[in-house]
Amino acid sequence: MNHMDVKINDSQINVTVEISTWGDLLDWIETDYLKAGQCITHVYLAENESLNYRDTLVCGKEIAEVTPVAIKSGDFDSVVSESMRDLDHEVKASLESVRQIIRLLENRREEEAYRRLAHLLDSVRIFFTIFSEDLGWIEPYNAEISRKESPAALERALTQLVNAQENHYWVSICDVLEYEIVPILESWQKLVEGTRECIA
Repeated sequence: MNHMDVKINDSQINVTVEISTWGDLLDWIETDYLKAGQCITHVYLAENESLNYRDTLVCGKEIAEVTPVAIKSGDFDSVVSESMRDLDHEVKASLESVRQIIRLLENRREEEAYRRLAHLLDSVRIFFTIFSEDLGWIEPYNAEISRKESPAALERALTQLVNAQENHYWVSICDVLEYEIVPILESWQKLVEGTRECIA
């Protein structure tokens, strides 16, 4: 049996079953070790945080390749409400960032505006991935853009943004940000707020 160095929330655990790959270990931890209502929050494989630890390629790795393994787990409800709080904060920060980008463009500080815009678009892509997952979102009845409509709305906005950026039409960039991106971000913010109220 491979020597396994496995810690959960900083305490060493003894894995009693025959396990050969990281996938086997993950399965055992989630089904046998963690109590109901608990979930994994972070995974460190070979001392590096792994964000794609459920990926089939990663799951197929031999234990020897991934030790030491360190896992953090938390109470599902508090993890969800904490992530929702962070998400709420991030969406608000992105809305603020849109206003700053528009101001920078109006003051012809294009280089800084484009740098911030790239950062904003990275955030928007991450939000999009999160909101596309079916995590039990509670949709407000007054959302300007519904969850179903947001992929098309976002794609349209991003296409317009890329065109405007390539042509250096900063006025168009401001328009797309203000009239296309802001409503999407605001709808996402309502989604987070509605969901937070229901799980509070």
